[in-house]
Amino acid sequence: MTVTVEVRNKKTLNVLDALENLGLIHVQTPASLNAKKTAEEDKRSFSERFRGIHAGLHKGTVEDFLADCRKDKEHEFEIERRQEEERARLAKAKLSS
Repeated sequence: MTVTVEVRNKKTLNVLDALENLGLIHVQTPASLNAKKTAEEDKRSFSERFRGIHAGLHKGTVEDFLADCRKDKEHEFEIERRQEEERARLAKAKLSS
């Protein structure tokens, strides 16, 4: 059964959310309300909107970030170098047998 409800007090939404969390009802907000909410969120600054999973991390500098990237890349190159040496050693052992 579908019922349309007019919410007169914003605190009523908390009650509806609680009922939805209990699995008693399903709240479907109108598209116009979703668009308005999205527009309000877009008022935040670029860094506030796109910080995402990094919100709790320290706010390091670009240089710190690039240094970390270089360390990661050097580590990856070291792993690849070891893998190539191992492949060469196995190929040499296979040829000699």
